[in-house]
Amino acid sequence: MKEYWQLLTGNDDMTDEEVFIKVRDYYTACLRRLYHTTAEIPDFRIYYSARQISLEEGSKEGYLVKKLTRKDPEITEFHVGDLSEIDHFEDSYTWFRDDVFVMFDYREEGISPLQFITRLFFAEVYRQSLSYGIRHVNITHMYDILISGGVTDFFYGFYRLDLNFLHNLSAVTYEKNYADSRIILPRYDDLSIRHSQKSNLKVAFSEPIPFTIENMRQIRKLLELSNEKLALVINGSGKIIGLTDKHAFPDECEIRILGHLSWLITYSGNRKISYSNARYHIHVMRSGGLELKERILKSEPNVTPVMVNRIEEVIREAAKHHGTILIIGNPQEIRNETERLCDANTAIAIQPINVDAARDLVMSFTAIDGAVLMDTRCNVHAIGAILDGDAVTKGSMARGSRFNSTLNYVHRRAMEGQSFIGIVISEDGTVDCVTEENVCRLNVGR
Repeated sequence: MKEYWQLLTGNDDMTDEEVFIKVRDYYTACLRRLYHTTAEIPDFRIYYSARQISLEEGSKEGYLVKKLTRKDPEITEFHVGDLSEIDHFEDSYTWFRDDVFVMFDYREEGISPLQFITRLFFAEVYRQSLSYGIRHVNITHMYDILISGGVTDFFYGFYRLDLNFLHNLSAVTYEKNYADSRIILPRYDDLSIRHSQKSNLKVAFSEPIPFTIENMRQIRKLLELSNEKLALVINGSGKIIGLTDKHAFPDECEIRILGHLSWLITYSGNRKISYSNARYHIHVMRSGGLELKERILKSEPNVTPVMVNRIEEVIREAAKHHGTILIIGNPQEIRNETERLCDANTAIAIQPINVDAARDLVMSFTAIDGAVLMDTRCNVHAIGAILDGDAVTKGSMARGSRFNSTLNYVHRRAMEGQSFIGIVISEDGTVDCVTEENVCRLNVGR
C-alpha cells in the first residue's frame, strides 16, 4: 500500500521541497483574493514532516520538521520531540495522515476565518493531488469558492450567523431603499455575555422576534430602526430582543450593513472582514497614525505633527459614514480651487469651517455626491465638488469612478503646479490615498 506522501506527490518524482513550494505559491495566490494589497498578506509559515515514522522512533529521534515562509526561498529543517512544540501550533491549521504532518501558521492569535479557509484549501489540494498528481493540480478557479466556504463556516460555527441570509438582507429594499444598519450577535458558546448586553437595551421589544430567513420581510422592516448609532440586538436563542446604542462586546460580532450586497463584520474585539463587489476582504488592523506626514509635506511644507494628527482624525471620521472623496491641500491652493470650481458651477462654496472642531459636520458634508475640499488646517471650503480634467493618467478598470476621477484630477492639477492629496473612501470601508507619486491603502480601523 502506498504511503500518504507517495499519494500526495502522485508518482511525479517531485521532492517534498518542490511540492510545498508549489503549495505555498497556490496559497499565496488564494490569500491575494482576501487582502486589499499584497503587502497586507501575513508572512505565513508552512511546516511539514513528510517522513512516516513510528511513535517509538519519534520519541527517540524526534520528528524532522521542514519550514518555508511566504517570502524566504530557503527551506529550513529542525527536530522536535512533539509537534505541539512548534510556535503557534494551537492557533494554526494542522493536517495529519499516518505521521505525515502539515501546518499553516499565519501568525495570528486565536480562531479566525483563515483556519477555515485553509482547511478547505488544503483539502482541495490534497483531493486533486490524489486524483491527478501534484503537477496537475489546478486550484485557481476554486479560490473564491474556498474563501466563501471558509468564511461561511466560521461565522455559522461561532455565531450561528448564516451569511446567505445576510446577503439576502443587504439585497432587499424597503420603500426602494437598501439597508444601512447595525446588528449585534452573541458568540454561540458564551451566552452569559448576552445577559449583560440585555441590560443595555435602549429599546426592549415585548416579544422577541425570530432572526430567521422565514421572517425576512419583518426583519428587513426592523432594520429601518437601526443605524450607525442604534443596533438590533440578537439574543442567544436567535431572536431580536431590542435596540442598543452600545457597541459589541469582545465575544460578540457586530454586523454593519452598508447597502446593496455590502457589509462589514467586526468580531473578536477589533478584527474585521467585509464583503463588497462579490469579494471578501480581511482588514489588517494597524496601530498608530496613517503615515500621511510625508505626503502632506508636498502640499504644506510647514505642517506640524498636530496638524497631521487632526487631518487623520477627520479622515477616520469620514470613513465611518459614506463613500466619499476628500481633496486636501494648503489653504491658498484650496481657496483658489474652490473659486475655480464654483465659477464653473461644479462645487458648492461654504464659509470655511473647521471640521476637526465640528466632527458632527463630517457626516453631513460627505452625504452628498461630489468631493469635499479641505485645507491642511481642517477647514472645509467647498462640498459636492465635481472633479474635472482631461484623462492624463492611466486609471484602473477594476476600480470605480470615484477612484479614477480622483486619480486623474490629482495628476491634472499637478500639471498645473498644484499639489493635492486625494482621499478616496469606498462604500466597503477601504480608504486610498492618492498623490501624484503613488496610491497607497490607508487602514483607518473602520
